[in-house]
Amino acid sequence: MAKPKKSTSDNRAPSMDDVFNEYYTQVFGFAFKNLKSRSLSEDVVQEVFFVMCQKDLSKIQNIRSYIFQITHHKVIDLLRQRAKNQQLRKEMWNVISEKQQAADQELLEKEYFESLEKAKSCLTPQQKIIFELSRREGLSHRKIAEQLNLSPNTVKNHMVSALKTLREYLQINSDVVISILMSVLLF
Repeated sequence: MAKPKKSTSDNRAPSMDDVFNEYYTQVFGFAFKNLKSRSLSEDVVQEVFFVMCQKDLSKIQNIRSYIFQITHHKVIDLLRQRAKNQQLRKEMWNVISEKQQAADQELLEKEYFESLEKAKSCLTPQQKIIFELSRREGLSHRKIAEQLNLSPNTVKNHMVSALKTLREYLQINSDVVISILMSVLLF
């Protein structure tokens, strides 16, 4: 196929058909090499030749250079757009992942506290009081003993029994994940 020239001997510019036939494969090849997508490459070809249709070919000094300059810019624009979209997608997945983790954590905590409340119903009244003072109030065995007029050993024995009861209840009545979570958080 003959290459289109700027003009023929009678000063006519090459026709758009001639330019399209000559450069279509090269423009597509350049786009495909960079984009690795047949459909995106076809889009680039269409955009390049659309721009060329709007130009007066007789005023273009070097058609080949002009076409590949347009092609280069269209490919770069698409690559920038894809990079921006990939970054946006990555950020979106990070937000979704964080929200899912927060929801999962909230659900685990809810299940944990529900199971803990059920487990505490198995404790004696004295064990409940001592457990609450130790875990919720953060009091030491000595301070609990002073507050309840008990010996520190009695408080310690009640705590050991309470923790054993809670652990056994949770192992029997809770999911494995909750049991592990509780053993880490409680004991």
